[in-house]
Amino acid sequence: MIHISEKPILLAGVPSLTDFGLDAYATLELETNLVRETELEIVLGEVLAPGGAINREPGGFRTVRSMRKHCPAGKYRFRFELPQHKSPYLHTVSIPVPAEAEGEIVPFRYVEISGGEGRAVLRRHEFFPEFNDEAAHFECSDAGLNRIWDFCKYTMKATGVFGIYIDGERERKPYEGDAYINQLGHFCCDANYMIARDTIDYLLEHPTWPTEWHLLMPLVVRDYLLYSGDAASAGRWRPALKERTLLHHAGDDLLIREQNDIRDIVDWPQCERDNYEFGQVNLVPNCYHHQALSVMYELSGDDFYRRRAAQVREAIRRTMLKNGVFVDNPESSHVSLHGAMFAMLFDIAGPDEIPALTAILRARGMACSVYGAQFLLETCYKWDMADHALNLMTATGLRSWHNMLDKGATITMEAWDDSLKPNQDWNHAWGAAPANIVTRELCGIKPTAPGFTAFQVRPQPGGLTSFNMRQPTIHGAIELEYRNGGYLLTVPRNCTGTFNAREYGPGTHRL
Repeated sequence: MIHISEKPILLAGVPSLTDFGLDAYATLELETNLVRETELEIVLGEVLAPGGAINREPGGFRTVRSMRKHCPAGKYRFRFELPQHKSPYLHTVSIPVPAEAEGEIVPFRYVEISGGEGRAVLRRHEFFPEFNDEAAHFECSDAGLNRIWDFCKYTMKATGVFGIYIDGERERKPYEGDAYINQLGHFCCDANYMIARDTIDYLLEHPTWPTEWHLLMPLVVRDYLLYSGDAASAGRWRPALKERTLLHHAGDDLLIREQNDIRDIVDWPQCERDNYEFGQVNLVPNCYHHQALSVMYELSGDDFYRRRAAQVREAIRRTMLKNGVFVDNPESSHVSLHGAMFAMLFDIAGPDEIPALTAILRARGMACSVYGAQFLLETCYKWDMADHALNLMTATGLRSWHNMLDKGATITMEAWDDSLKPNQDWNHAWGAAPANIVTRELCGIKPTAPGFTAFQVRPQPGGLTSFNMRQPTIHGAIELEYRNGGYLLTVPRNCTGTFNAREYGPGTHRL
């Protein structure tokens, strides 16, 4: 899908800055009408310097491209010449640009032109996937959260241009961890499942290196099935998912450890691990292992996975539960945010441990990356910490979505701040957790049967006094309104919603 944004400008011999308002993968066409023959300098960028001009040295993989063009007097039309994208990593093969681009594209928001007098028209040719802007909607009593949700929704649209969920501008390739967050956000913003399907196909053929991200693939397939209803694809993928449970990496103790070409990651970048202490056997990947086995039981009905999951849970508790909390590895005494939240989220912790683990989550705040934030927020809502989750989503510190917005980003960043990951890009959908967390957790709308034919409604508005949510499905939109302490639910055809153990069929219901 191509959209052309057109900006007429006046050139007066001094640098002229044009702001297209939102970052987008695009090309630039210029039409000049100059008083005299001259050479123009044109710069594309994503980041502004403190003085208001394009930052010529933004660092990392924030876009800055420049070219000089000799332009005749009078009317002249030309295209900005973009070099071909190349990953900085030797063995990384980037996903190709869409064919309709007819050449390279880059993400940019600003155009700066120096030199020349006369007039010009800038035409930014923006490339997007098929995306229904009206399919989803969220508005609530907190203006800051509205801004964050719109930010994350636009990220779903802007980064889907390659037809596969990429990890960002630096590599332009899929990773399982990115895909888990990206597809959930996409599903909450549009009922289009082709990109997710093609990404799963790709990742099952081209696995990446983190242990935990192999283990995410059963979860990715399960979520795809619940939203899309595409049982044929899920059935086609099921045999390959057994290997992704990493059963072949388990020792005699049934716990998995690094082998061959996979490495435990916990979180990324490394500075966002809350001082996690790595051992030969690690808590976090084994929590993922337990969850992958549990989800494989959901997908296959094979009782082996249920029994093995129970055995792995017991092995984790036997070796890494110490004094009522979970340590990073069997030889460690360190308790990390990550260990606490994954033990809670993936059902390793029992009721007696929850109070102490909850206290750890509340005390540590956002001691994780934008990737880890997805699971931290899921954990908060699972264990009725809606107030804490809302505070985390609407915070204004360094590790916050407001910080990204304040820095000028209009697509979510790879990390909370350039200072935390100097080589980051500003085009990473894995940083857009609120796109799905607001819908699935705060508003509490989740499918419980393939294709959304059945869904639960378990809202946790926290400190919000009102909200309006529209969730797209293949059957039509689910709508949920919260006002004056009550709810109004609209259920589309062929669907059943459950709220407080009561079922509601198609139509509008006051809850």
